[in-house]
Amino acid sequence: MFRTFKNVKTTYSKTQFSELQEVVSYIKDDSRPEVEKIKKLRTLEKGTKEFDKIKEFQLPCVLWNFTTNGGRKAEDIIQSTGYIYFDIDDNLDFTFNPEYFTAHWRSVSNTGYGCIVKVSGVNSSNFKEAFKHIAELLSIPFDPKVNSISRVNILSYDPNIYYNEFAQTIECSFLSTDDIADINTENHQSSSNFRENYSYNRNGENVSIRYDNLEERKSQISINYDERGVCDLKDNKLLYSRAIIPKNINDGRRNTILSNLGIMIIALNPELSDGGFIEFIRKVNQTCCTPPMSESNIMSLCKSILDKREIWKLIPNQKKRFFFDHLMELTAKQKQSYAAIYRNKHVGELTKHTISNSFAGLLSEGRKFKIKDIQMETKASPTTIAKYLPEILMEQYGGDIDHVQPFFNAKKQIQKLLTTAA
Repeated sequence: MFRTFKNVKTTYSKTQFSELQEVVSYIKDDSRPEVEKIKKLRTLEKGTKEFDKIKEFQLPCVLWNFTTNGGRKAEDIIQSTGYIYFDIDDNLDFTFNPEYFTAHWRSVSNTGYGCIVKVSGVNSSNFKEAFKHIAELLSIPFDPKVNSISRVNILSYDPNIYYNEFAQTIECSFLSTDDIADINTENHQSSSNFRENYSYNRNGENVSIRYDNLEERKSQISINYDERGVCDLKDNKLLYSRAIIPKNINDGRRNTILSNLGIMIIALNPELSDGGFIEFIRKVNQTCCTPPMSESNIMSLCKSILDKREIWKLIPNQKKRFFFDHLMELTAKQKQSYAAIYRNKHVGELTKHTISNSFAGLLSEGRKFKIKDIQMETKASPTTIAKYLPEILMEQYGGDIDHVQPFFNAKKQIQKLLTTAA
């Protein structure tokens, strides 16, 4: 599960730990042959020749984030290990929330920490977004330059390593969902199939239980609809929290799903009484679990959540890009159509921006270049470049190809493009 390497310079390995508990035990083990080297390294100044020699060649390392076929390159990646690793450098005062960190330990230099968080729904395409999302959520200081899917970490030594196998899992699958998929989530109950309008008493008033905080999050940003009644947040998607209840919760997953659900319900409804919460979990258990959990297990699960109700965080697990003006009374088909149009337009804007930056960068180098150079740098097809380059030349250079001709070695081609665009 966790691929290990002889040192940070090694690029291929056949060895691995099959379980996280094995890695934890290894970090804790003072009989390891390299422990003395780690202790010596901790007496040396960072950056010295001896320090770097030990760190780079004499200590084993592990790949925390993804399983691989033995290599360390991106193309060797198979799937997520179910964990994401973070470095906390030169900071021994960081406060760890014990419910959300599976393990943390002193770094190999003994001046910071290494730590891992349990995750779900992480893949190679959304890893960087998941890394940033969790770091911000748990206030972990991080360097965006080191969030590589294939980054290895030296196996440190810490006899007092913290380990909590029951730490909460942070859901990240929503970070890779299609923008179209969120168009029907506005103004609806966020429970996926538990449709009962469950309510509870709050200060003598009957209040419906809250399944998401979308409306609250909407009120915190500016929603401006255009003439079509569409608000497109583009890359600034709104993150919010939603209680998700699967239609069928099978034996083997009941405890995990009900625990995660219960924590989200408490975080969304902090004034929900203990009794009201227990009754809610009972109803979900009877409605969705196959077979339902026993009453004693339900009470034990509820107690473990309620005993810590003050520490549960509202974890965002959904994102929303499109909002629609209800006064326009748009149909689901119209929303889908508009979402596709706006998404494609935004992709085009990003592509045009990339081509423009490439052109300007090549022009600033003061050497001759061709459209082929732009293609190699942007990975855009010749057809795509031909589509946007005339617009860029007209908008930024007024169509003055004589100005750029000493460097842009494609006069006839560009004249043809400009003529076609005109």
